[in-house]
Amino acid sequence: MTDVDRAAIETRLEEEWRSLEALVDSLSAEELQQPDVVEHWSVKDLLGHMAFWANKAAGDLALAQSGRADEIEVPFIPNAEGSGGQNVTDDWNARESTARKGKSLEEVKHEWEGSFQAAQASLKETPPEVLEQEVQGWSMLVRFREDTYNHFKEHAEQIREWKRNLETTEA
Repeated sequence: MTDVDRAAIETRLEEEWRSLEALVDSLSAEELQQPDVVEHWSVKDLLGHMAFWANKAAGDLALAQSGRADEIEVPFIPNAEGSGGQNVTDDWNARESTARKGKSLEEVKHEWEGSFQAAQASLKETPPEVLEQEVQGWSMLVRFREDTYNHFKEHAEQIREWKRNLETTEA
């Protein structure tokens, strides 16, 4: 017996995606490419960033479902002694940002939209017991949640704040 409420998870994923999608659609191409939305990143950069993590979430669920959870890469590398470790999230984010620098806005948006579809499909295919499986300290559900809908919500809030500040300074 599992405690995973698949319908609630799917609903939350869809809601956060639709909210973010509406926000992105409300911005002009110029606004989407303006730097300094979050640190030096533009909304376009954030879309590529979210695409990487949503695709990773989909891939991680597929690995866990196929019995290969030990192949899932996590952004925290513990020390051999078991105390402390190194968080490589910033390194991954920088690598993925650099990889998308030459891509057009349309290419990044296409990748971002595809990453949501991949995450959504992977979630639908993953049995509840796999979602409950723990991998390096977190359940697959927590990993999925943090790399998809909580991530969408976090960056949507940052974009909204940037947009409010932009409107205030332009007024």
